[in-house]
Amino acid sequence: MKRCTESFTIWRDGAPVAFTAGQLVDDKHPILKSHKHLFAEPQATAGHAPPAQLKPVEEATASPGENRTLTPPAAPADSSQTPFDPGEHTAPDVIEYLKGADEEERARVLAAEAAGRGRKGILGDAGSKE
Repeated sequence: MKRCTESFTIWRDGAPVAFTAGQLVDDKHPILKSHKHLFAEPQATAGHAPPAQLKPVEEATASPGENRTLTPPAAPADSSQTPFDPGEHTAPDVIEYLKGADEEERARVLAAEAAGRGRKGILGDAGSKE
């Protein structure tokens, strides 16, 4: 990996190709043949990843006849969301939530309400616990 030390643009195959200061490129990138003086070894600094964890910037397009490699986004640290629990909310809040829920979610929440507090204000005549 090499880090670009200053921003610059070159013309390649009739199109501008821009490199920005701080951008990482692979050691085998063709730009290093002609502009190696504008790149340096990446250095770890406070608050930044060490060089072993650095990833290159994804190029926006592939050259003609070349497939583009996509890098999928990393999953958020806490990607699990707690499902809506009607027992933790007031009846008006549950009713408001149900208005925006799809059919499957409404069925799940109503089943949870029936198994839990069973409030008539939410379940109608089917509810009899509260």
